[in-house]
Amino acid sequence: IEISEKRLGVTAVVDNGKIVGIITDGDLRRMLSKVEDFTKLKAKDIMSANPKRVEHMTMAVDALEIMESFEISQLLVEKNGQYYGVVHLHDLIKEGII
Repeated sequence: IEISEKRLGVTAVVDNGKIVGIITDGDLRRMLSKVEDFTKLKAKDIMSANPKRVEHMTMAVDALEIMESFEISQLLVEKNGQYYGVVHLHDLIKEGII
């Protein structure tokens, strides 16, 4: 639901405030092509575990470098070890970082 509501193409999988994974629109497309009954799947069946993340005080240029080095377009953001949000490449473009 968060993927379509926020139009990010990504959502965090969180357990008690801690990031445990990430689900992208690509993950969903791949799973839809493999599974007949999508309704029985759980987040853990679709997600990528241990996603790249940054602390909330990370400089935008540093986040961009991480995205470039791992060829990804989003990073999950933590504050004191708890899920805080998502920074997307589009956010950096919009803010004039790149």
